[in-house]
Amino acid sequence: MTLENGHGVLKADKMKFISGVVEGFYGRPWSADQRKLLFTWMQKCGLNTYMYAPKDDYKHRAYWRELYSVEEAENLSHLITAAKEKEVTFVYAISPGLDISFSNVKDIQALKRKLEQVSTFGCEAFALLFDDIDPELSEADRSAFQSFGLAQVSVSNEIYEHLHEPKLFLFCPTEYCASRAVPTVSSSEYLNTIGSKLLPGIDVMWTGPHVVSKKLSIPSLEEISSVLKRPSVIWDNIHANDYDPRRVFLGPYDGRSPEIIPYINGVMTNPNTEFEANFMAIHTLGQWCQSNPDGVKKDIMKDERMSPIAADIKLETENDFATGDDITFRMDMRYQPKMALKAAIKDWLVELHSPSTPPENYLPPSPPAGLPLPDVIKTCLTPAFTTQTSSVSSIPAMTLICSSVRAPEPIATFLQPTSLPVSSLIEIPQSDSISDTGSATESGAEPMDIAITSTSDCLDSSQSSPMPSVTDGAPQDVPLFEKQNSSDSLMQVESDTATEKKDDCENNRLGDPVKSEPVFSEEDALALIDLFYMPFEHGSNSLFFLQRLYWLRNNALAISKKKEHTENTFEATEWHHLSEEFIAKVEQASDLLVKLVNGPNKSFMCDLYSYLWDLISLLKICRAHVQWLGFSKGYKEAFMSGDQEPWVFRGGLQAELQRLLPIDSAHDLFYIKPPDYIVTRPCNLRPYRSEDEDALYQICLKTCDDGMDGTDVFPDSPLLMGDKLLGKFLTLSPEYGFVIEDDMGVCGYAVAALDARELAKKVEVAWLPAMREKYQAPDKKDSYSPAEEVIQSFHCERKTISDDVYLQFPSVLRLDVLPSRIEDPALPRRLLACVLSSLKCNGSKGVHCELSVGDKFLIDFYSKLGFFPVTSMDEIVEDTVNLGRPI
Repeated sequence: MTLENGHGVLKADKMKFISGVVEGFYGRPWSADQRKLLFTWMQKCGLNTYMYAPKDDYKHRAYWRELYSVEEAENLSHLITAAKEKEVTFVYAISPGLDISFSNVKDIQALKRKLEQVSTFGCEAFALLFDDIDPELSEADRSAFQSFGLAQVSVSNEIYEHLHEPKLFLFCPTEYCASRAVPTVSSSEYLNTIGSKLLPGIDVMWTGPHVVSKKLSIPSLEEISSVLKRPSVIWDNIHANDYDPRRVFLGPYDGRSPEIIPYINGVMTNPNTEFEANFMAIHTLGQWCQSNPDGVKKDIMKDERMSPIAADIKLETENDFATGDDITFRMDMRYQPKMALKAAIKDWLVELHSPSTPPENYLPPSPPAGLPLPDVIKTCLTPAFTTQTSSVSSIPAMTLICSSVRAPEPIATFLQPTSLPVSSLIEIPQSDSISDTGSATESGAEPMDIAITSTSDCLDSSQSSPMPSVTDGAPQDVPLFEKQNSSDSLMQVESDTATEKKDDCENNRLGDPVKSEPVFSEEDALALIDLFYMPFEHGSNSLFFLQRLYWLRNNALAISKKKEHTENTFEATEWHHLSEEFIAKVEQASDLLVKLVNGPNKSFMCDLYSYLWDLISLLKICRAHVQWLGFSKGYKEAFMSGDQEPWVFRGGLQAELQRLLPIDSAHDLFYIKPPDYIVTRPCNLRPYRSEDEDALYQICLKTCDDGMDGTDVFPDSPLLMGDKLLGKFLTLSPEYGFVIEDDMGVCGYAVAALDARELAKKVEVAWLPAMREKYQAPDKKDSYSPAEEVIQSFHCERKTISDDVYLQFPSVLRLDVLPSRIEDPALPRRLLACVLSSLKCNGSKGVHCELSVGDKFLIDFYSKLGFFPVTSMDEIVEDTVNLGRPI
């Protein structure tokens, strides 16, 4: 039991201060090898407890009644033994709350039988979790128990006594944070029932003021301790990321002063779903737990009062910190997050430079051929026409289309669908196809869950790309990136060979320093952490990108002044200087992605790749286009306050940058499913330059035959199709051109004109006369060659596009890419985002493109980029169809 005196907490017949890791997230559970490596990390960091509680392990939660098979039992026994070898207490947690009948004797017996089985594996610590369930009793239970709390307490006490009162037994309540207490912590009937009825030897878990709490203060901990009649064990979600597929947190353990240690029985972090991303969280938590080992309760923060010394410091520094808690925390030199981070980075670099191979199911035989366009992430669904092919014959009404194009409705709740239940203790057969993996179901409701598009949702190259298959230039042995958030991959049984490889790998990672040349420097590691810092705080690199882009946007007038005057103004010079700094920072961030891919630790690469890929892709759009929107002060204050759960700011730095773009609501261009393989050929996005003209003409020729190479179609006139489709843009509207560039040169382009009607007039006045002079009209005959047909079009009178199209989609563009040169399937969307941003900045509300009716593949290609037909069959002129997209 737990006793309390005037100085601190005395624990009789209890284990020491609980510190460690909860594997309690939604998503794919960790593997056996990862857990064993975790135990090694924990031992080195001084952490003593691991809780096995993966939400998507079906025998932990969805099918909790089922006993473990012989194979599963053997592997679970090995895990428990491995934990003991590293002096880590293995806590087996079970979550029966989804469908347990508290009054059903069979259910209680099933629960006892399950935990008895686990105890035979050597497990001596247990947990009952009732989080994230419906807080209502069934009709049968209502006749047996007066309240939901009493039902849980009755079962928990019975199980605790049945297991002979183990040294460590944890209970997670349904109201596990202050924001979920009804109506408040102190007046919650449920929490008061738990406190008064739950046996004193059972520890209760608590997440703090919120599910993800920015800070933990002594007054709030004293309040919950008073209600629960015992200090709580903190289930800390500060590093959890399973609620947001675009965020990962690499920053140090922060927002918790060591002064709170005497007020709690322990802290267990529920960290990132991606195992390799958690070294910082674990290392710095270990430093924090050891920073005040003999702490006693103090009055410095009790009831919002401070000691005289702290009060004096507050008067001198009240402008430096937001609250009194901040002051007390910052002046406590026992644990400083920045210093802890620096200490952790040194050990982290050893991990990053240690050879490590991801599980076999990460590695496909080869990357897919062609250039498939990725799906948007399911949690940010856009209108159907952005992901479905539209036929020319199925033309919706103009007003209906325009009214339906809007940003997705705000997500009212983060009770997201559960994943398919899996076993994290058995081997799965390796799939020969990426599309064989499963996806999350869309039934049920779990908080802090995410719905990730499965790999099978990614469009097949045959369906999504009008381009030829990639036959050269693509790497053949590229690691598969598989989102750690998906729960379709089961944990593997260790074979002898796998064990030997694992031992060799662990020896390399934890023994002698690796002799290979380091890829990541300390500065690189810090830069990577800064980009993915903490839920309520951006790192210095992130702040630089946000603040610099905000400044560039607000001071862009200096550039237009320079254009109007020949002399160089100070403002224009400063703008260019700061812009160059921003571009250099983007280059440095891009280099991190290259180093990540080339590093020896492939497990780390696979876990972090999608996040860095997503961020770098967006930064390249930002670099290519400097017309930005402002960064709202009110939003910034809300983000940093910690008063909101972090999923209110869904998307992290990527979302912040997106909000600064003129097309911030075009989610299909930003929320993109990562490729299922590692992209090894980086590409940049930048504005078009006049010296690119020949390259763009060549791309136009290689894609002019309905997306296919037209070189053999126009052997004697290689510039003809460029003159027809591209030349007018480059000559009359070059300022709205953007290109994709790799190490070999330009490999894709998007060109546009702000006012399509004005462009058409200029074409009639200037461009067509030049083309008629360049290409003489062919003699009249029954049939023409393809080249003669194009030349004839220069000499024919063109019919104008209807006023309705110009009214809704006043701009016009063309986009083409060479698939054999582009590995990243998101690049067409990123390129489109660049040109649409520039058009939107100058007032356009929609854009259209002109295609031939026979260009079936190109129509499909543009349809997957969010375009849809805007001319009916009876309006089609010269076999031309117009596809439009609102901006």
